Amino acid sequence: MQSRTAQRTIGNITHKHTQTSFPYMNPNPSHDNEAAPGISAHPQPSALFSVDEHGVFFQPEAGDPFRICAPLHVKALVRDAASENWGRLLEFRDADGHLHRWSMPMSLLKGGSDALRGELLRLGLEIAPSARAHRLLVEYLMRIQPSDRARCVQHTGWYRNAFVLPQDTLGTLDEIVLYQTHHPTPAYTQAGSLEDWQQHVACLCIGNSRLILAVSAAFAAPLIHLIGAESGGLHFVGASSSGKTTALRVAASVYGPRDTVCHWRATVNGLEAVASLHSDTLLILDELAQIDPKEAGEVAYLLANGRGKTRAGPAGKTRLSQDWRLLFLSAGEVSLAQHLRAGGKTIKQGQSVRLIDVPADAGAGTGLFENLHGCASGAAFSQRLQANACRYYGTAIRAFLATLTQPSDQPTAREQIKALTQAFLDEHLPQDAEGSIHRVCERFALIAAGGELASRYSVTGWPEQVAYRAAASCWQAWWTQQQNTETGAHAQILTQVRRFFEQKGERKFADWEADNPKMEHAAGFRRTENGQCLYYVLPSVFKQEVCAGLDVRLATQVLLDVGWLHPGPHEEPYRRERLPGWGRCRCYVVRLEP
Repeated sequence: MQSRTAQRTIGNITHKHTQTSFPYMNPNPSHDNEAAPGISAHPQPSALFSVDEHGVFFQPEAGDPFRICAPLHVKALVRDAASENWGRLLEFRDADGHLHRWSMPMSLLKGGSDALRGELLRLGLEIAPSARAHRLLVEYLMRIQPSDRARCVQHTGWYRNAFVLPQDTLGTLDEIVLYQTHHPTPAYTQAGSLEDWQQHVACLCIGNSRLILAVSAAFAAPLIHLIGAESGGLHFVGASSSGKTTALRVAASVYGPRDTVCHWRATVNGLEAVASLHSDTLLILDELAQIDPKEAGEVAYLLANGRGKTRAGPAGKTRLSQDWRLLFLSAGEVSLAQHLRAGGKTIKQGQSVRLIDVPADAGAGTGLFENLHGCASGAAFSQRLQANACRYYGTAIRAFLATLTQPSDQPTAREQIKALTQAFLDEHLPQDAEGSIHRVCERFALIAAGGELASRYSVTGWPEQVAYRAAASCWQAWWTQQQNTETGAHAQILTQVRRFFEQKGERKFADWEADNPKMEHAAGFRRTENGQCLYYVLPSVFKQEVCAGLDVRLATQVLLDVGWLHPGPHEEPYRRERLPGWGRCRCYVVRLEP
């Protein structure tokens, strides 16, 4: 099979782009008459069926031909790399004359094939309404055996050295690659030129750190695979009408129209399916408060860990779980920690690392914005940006990938990404930072690298260091907030622990010196040493009552740091003591004053 090569000029750089796929909907009707590259123009139908300009017809042994549907051509057989998930490449025109090419999974032909007809009708194919026509449509699609072959993938993102989008495959391959899925696909379509997007969208981001960060994240998502980075998210937190949704729509314009923005209002299973459709790209989710707070923490893990649940399939077999790599960009009026508390849960450190809170307020008095580019107010600037993002979109990611997918450029790209991320870490990561802080800084570094690489490829139109400085500014805002949050969290832990022992110390802890200490419903023992009261707390009570609603590991560390908790001989937070009537057992030894 042959592939079609085209030249496109982006800025001052000419990119060689090899087209190896067929658009789900042709965005350029003037090219509708072109044959699909590498595919025969007129595959032969079965002897029982014929196709002409009037439709697909079935010829019975006696009688007139029976019309099934509008002209529908089966252009090629498709299958995945394991020679499974077979399908058919279908081609037809809708009522407006627009050409559609769809890689149809053969699995849609099972049962009543309602899903197949539903998708064809959604795309605009006219189908005869009778049950006989529906049955013959399935038979037609199963009987046709074109000689051409193509490879299908069921995820967006990297396939070998190429990058697959629902409408395009960018890169050089020795075979035709098609995107095939049962589900509605992200609308990664195009409008306007790259120069339009640069002038009317990207240019207005300059001077606005949060907007630059959001757009840079869109370019950073495809880099995860290249350097083996970790998936994860950013969450803009701020008041209503501060510009958060505008930032999401500006980021979405890198890939497509505003419909590219999804919403948190979904079940865990629903978001799992959405994530699998955005692999190696930017998943954008608005309004965190719309998801059930009892599920929000689980979803943060799910999206960042890159793999869905393992489920049982037919006959007890294990069904393959969905997987993905992505960055996700979110916004909401509450942080993940605040949302979890509304559901009676506390945030875990791993969750806060996977979805990083970024203050939406940039501190300039105009919400998320710092530079209004001549607009009278933040609201006017927001309206201008959103209108432009709705008019010009989808060209930037294709221009970026056109260079990134060139085999000769990928080794250089990897070196540049690693150099940019390391420079960011060297400059901004505190020397004594723990592992979770390091992971957060790595994500900001990756996003900085994405924006800088897009600028070097002449995609954004930004000067060098613009994306780097914006990521650094947002990292500093997160770091300052983190320190303030930790200070507040530490104070909350100490207050809660002190209140517990002041209110329940006499009532719930048995007297160590008593001849017959009452242990019914006791939380442990209390004894006096050198005029100070020590509490020997049973492990279950320490975790479930003393630290109720707190991160137990964090609380333990804070108590150790201030000297309220006496460590064991090897610095473990608990000790093994011989308790009256209990013998030697594990307990936590607490003294409220060091």
